[in-house]
Amino acid sequence: MHELTNNLPSGIELVGENTHAWGTEYNGFLLFEADSADSFLDWWSKFKDTIRWYVEQTHTIVARRR
Repeated sequence: MHELTNNLPSGIELVGENTHAWGTEYNGFLLFEADSADSFLDWWSKFKDTIRWYVEQTHTIVARRR
């Protein structure tokens, strides 16, 4: 996980590393915060290519604060 946090681009921050999402079948999830949706989405596709060898299935949920 340290390698992941050390390689995050400017404007993207890992704010949560969770072991379970109650009410789902997820056995863990990461929560990121970004300065802009564009910077997040540009980074996210590269990140998914990095983890796809370790994670069988991923789900992306994008939310915006008011």
